[in-house]
Amino acid sequence: MRKTMRRLVFIFTAMIIIVMSLAGCSSNAPEQANKAAQPGKKVIQIACVSTIDPIVGWLQEGMAPLGYDVQTVMFDANQLPATALKDGNVDGLITNHLPWIQTFNKENNCDLQMPKPYTYYSRTAVYSLKHKTIDAIPQNALIAVPGDPSNMDRSLLTLRDMGLLTLGEKKGNFYTILDIKDNPKNIKIIETDITQTIRSINDVDAVITGANRVKLAGFDPNSFLYDDQTNPNYPIGLVVNAKDMDAQWVKDAMKVTQSDEFRNKFNKHFNGTYVLYNN
Repeated sequence: MRKTMRRLVFIFTAMIIIVMSLAGCSSNAPEQANKAAQPGKKVIQIACVSTIDPIVGWLQEGMAPLGYDVQTVMFDANQLPATALKDGNVDGLITNHLPWIQTFNKENNCDLQMPKPYTYYSRTAVYSLKHKTIDAIPQNALIAVPGDPSNMDRSLLTLRDMGLLTLGEKKGNFYTILDIKDNPKNIKIIETDITQTIRSINDVDAVITGANRVKLAGFDPNSFLYDDQTNPNYPIGLVVNAKDMDAQWVKDAMKVTQSDEFRNKFNKHFNGTYVLYNN
């Protein structure tokens, strides 16, 4: 009798364990299915500097109906957004032009990419509050330029094209002040962070900077000594880590930047200081 009772208790206990296991599997199944069915990344952090903030805002507005929460991460120095992206602290950036990004990749052993189609370029020119023509630039003039390698190269080429100096053979990937061959006016080049170049305009004979920064500083962006003809060669747009190039959120972001709504807001706000590519 005791053996029979023990056997019944054992069977009853085993049945309870089996039923509970089945119930557990049943309750976990929908959860696992939900996890498998979850969509891709929806909270997107985009790094920028203050001049680019409106662009990230329009991207935010355009992606919200698609279920994305685009968040702006603001920095106050030109290289910081790329550093944050490299380190994985943000998902993308809109700040630097493509040659700058390519240089950053080489110097930091990383792979940041700018998906096509590229969005826009910055009108960069030579501005002066002291002189009205190139010929009026005096001996020993001070000219402030962005000091990073790609923009220094660009500035030196601009000064060459203006006829203010000549350059020798390029010794590296970019021209530096050491490559200046002839400098008949003994022009002194002042290196600055690109975000700060415009602040020197009262203290120097000329600056080489973007038209939008000139506009934000309260000056006429169309009153320049020389307009850089190579502007379209410096595209700006969304930059992401290479691993995210095929991510759905990146594809959706690119569609937004090509939409009529985005482009109309862009053109109205920047009024030619930033110029959209006709993709």
